[in-house]
Amino acid sequence: MFSGLRTNSIFYVLDKSNEPKLQIGQVVSVSNPQPKFPTYQPGQFSPQPMESVVDVRVKLPDGEMDFKQLPSNGQIANSGSLVVSESREAMSAEVEAMLRQSRQILESVDYHRSVVSSCESMLAQLNPQIAEKKAQEQKISQLETKMSGIEGTLSNIQGMLAQALKPKA
Repeated sequence: MFSGLRTNSIFYVLDKSNEPKLQIGQVVSVSNPQPKFPTYQPGQFSPQPMESVVDVRVKLPDGEMDFKQLPSNGQIANSGSLVVSESREAMSAEVEAMLRQSRQILESVDYHRSVVSSCESMLAQLNPQIAEKKAQEQKISQLETKMSGIEGTLSNIQGMLAQALKPKA
């Protein structure tokens, strides 16, 4: 639990943005638990027990960071692209879940490519203008390929002519 952290406790920070990165730091300070929401007003009915939070300052390899309003009774918390934890096991589970999700996405790439191809052909079937445009794009691409081949041949011929017409000394 975050409320059980003490100075020099190990603290894990997982940055999920761009290329995921795990940093392991040490706790510098932990605040006393405070109510998460403003204090209870007399006469107000509060069916749930008060949630409390703590603020934690951590020394990481690239400097100190403050983590505000972490749940006192939690082991792991998300804040945007950052996941923080005081438990190695909780952080391992988070990393394993991220790995599992990415593997599932990679395994489904072929399926999604076939869906894109099928949808494009269905749209062409439903809208002849799309089919005409696609055929035109293919013709243009083929013509560009042929033109680049012709340009290469012409420059070869030009080089041979320059060689043949060169005066001999």
